[in-house]
Amino acid sequence: MVRAKPDFGLLSDYRVVMMGQSVAAPFAGELFAEHGADVIWIENPHSVDSSRVARRSGAWQQDRRNMRSLSLDYLCEEGHEILLSLIATTDVLIEASVGGRFARLGLSDEVLWERNPGLVIAHISGFGQTGEDNYVRRASYDPIAQAFGCAMRMNGLPGQPSAPAMPFPADYTAAFYAFGMSVAALLKRVETGRGESLDIAQFEAMIRTQANYPTDFLRYGLDYVKEGSHSRICAVYGTYTCADGEEIYVLALGSGVMRRLLPLLGLPGDSELFPSGLSYVPVDTDAAAVLESAFATFISTRTAQEAEDELAGQGIPCSQLMDYAHAVDNPQYRARGVFTEWTASDGSTTVPGIKVVPEVANRPGRIWRGAPTIGMDNDDILDELGVPATIRERLSSTRALARSPYFETTSD
Repeated sequence: MVRAKPDFGLLSDYRVVMMGQSVAAPFAGELFAEHGADVIWIENPHSVDSSRVARRSGAWQQDRRNMRSLSLDYLCEEGHEILLSLIATTDVLIEASVGGRFARLGLSDEVLWERNPGLVIAHISGFGQTGEDNYVRRASYDPIAQAFGCAMRMNGLPGQPSAPAMPFPADYTAAFYAFGMSVAALLKRVETGRGESLDIAQFEAMIRTQANYPTDFLRYGLDYVKEGSHSRICAVYGTYTCADGEEIYVLALGSGVMRRLLPLLGLPGDSELFPSGLSYVPVDTDAAAVLESAFATFISTRTAQEAEDELAGQGIPCSQLMDYAHAVDNPQYRARGVFTEWTASDGSTTVPGIKVVPEVANRPGRIWRGAPTIGMDNDDILDELGVPATIRERLSSTRALARSPYFETTSD
């Protein structure tokens, strides 16, 4: 039965095909789906997407909602032709795989553009589609991109082994690039009528989002020094433990912030240690020792909530280190409706998760259906493409077209 997608969101007139597992490509597709596009997730009928089995499958329920599932082996001859027929009706193709894989499968950009000259193609890979072949063909996941992209060495405590940042910044950054640049390509297509190909290398996404540090190295030879939980530049800039054992992050940076912080801590402003207009207190100075000591006294008599209330009330940037239990009860989370729920696609239960973000005033995104089961939408999509029943039966008999009620594992 066809479940017609309602008309909503900023991208309601577009169709997107998403081909990828895990995080990066699916999240890029999800951004389209949450803002109104018809997103078709092509799944491998011979292997379950890892997102469906990891940690009770919350990933696919959260990041595949609003999508339709076509479980099709597009490598066999008839499946290949069905894919190209679908591409002819598609605005954006998002795929994540080892660099050059699509071209090697006979699905190069040129082949795809023969079927659809206006197609926008977003290739997501660890190392890119071009360059040294031994890198292009390398397998990759988020931590590999962090390691190669000069990011992982920044994380962890000084003197300790480096650790990947969590959760999955390389995947999500690449997804945002894929989404944003695809929308930009769609805008340009209005003018030219031509599609575009985007080569999104996760390691490049990582090194591009490192602020001043690459430039400082290239210009001055200054390398990044691991900071850990406190700034190596500014005093009272980092993670602190309060009287109740809970942590708070504080950032004493800016002349206005310093002007308000000093009296709160009982310290004199406009003094030799803390002159007027001071933007921050450098570490390893007499002033830093005094400031850190006063702040330690301040938090030693306050819970994290009390410290946050006083500091934030004076315009000092700070926040408790929230966990999900705190977030669920937090008034700002509640006021903005961050936590929501939706009905699973089989109607059997509700699924809790995070709302559609960001907020959009006039054409907001929405959740109109839960994440699909495997091949749930095979018939609807193949009907739209006019694929004869004889071909469907033949594909089903060889498991090149599959459907499963699989939802989630019950094990941790």
